Amino acid sequence: MAETSITINDVVFVVDCGKAKETSYDALNNTPCLLPSWISKAAARQRRGRAGRVQPGECYHLYPKCVYDSLSDYQLPELLRTPLQSLCLQIKSLELGGITEFLSRALQPPELLSVISIYF
Repeated sequence: MAETSITINDVVFVVDCGKAKETSYDALNNTPCLLPSWISKAAARQRRGRAGRVQPGECYHLYPKCVYDSLSDYQLPELLRTPLQSLCLQIKSLELGGITEFLSRALQPPELLSVISIYF
């Protein structure tokens, strides 16, 4: 909820634990899963911005500055950290063109090897 675009007028305090459940890939079970991981600095700023939208507010980060300093600036896009099979099926079913060509137009496209591996 802390990183959505919803504004709740009465929110004046945000408590940020610094963690989020992130979609990743479990190669052992061949399935996507949600795992807790540290957020990015951008996510921390976004969470801080949830308080005080319409009145003064405060944000409490439940981790030390040294942890914040070690966070990545931005989260790795889901396109680069999850299997592409279901996305490729959607591309084909929506008739958006060739999979490789379509994915190459992404802001941060997946590696060509990742795209090619879905065919095998």
